[in-house]
Amino acid sequence: MNKERTWFHVKRREFLNEDEAMPAFVIGIVQDTSSIPDKSQAWRHGTIMLDFGDCYRRVSFGFDLSEEITRRESLRKINLLAEVVNAVRDAIEKEAESCNARPHKVTTDSQTDIAISVSPK
Repeated sequence: MNKERTWFHVKRREFLNEDEAMPAFVIGIVQDTSSIPDKSQAWRHGTIMLDFGDCYRRVSFGFDLSEEITRRESLRKINLLAEVVNAVRDAIEKEAESCNARPHKVTTDSQTDIAISVSPK
């Protein structure tokens, strides 16, 4: 039995919270198809996966590299996602610094009290 090994540029699954009871995750997989012979055409359908999930939802993004136009669209999509995610990260970092600079620290209990006090009755 001659089974070839599948290689990946990226094959990663990470939990996004340190608390194991909170199962938010990210999965990123991009198969390396460079060793698949041109004649087989299987290289057109390598595994590509980008999934995000939190406790309740899962979002999966598809990336089709089988044709030139879909490769271009897939690159545009991932570049735009990366740009927005990085912009949000930068904004969260600035907001966290701003919150930390305040004279009092906000705790989780205070957040719950704030949410209860502003919710409609």
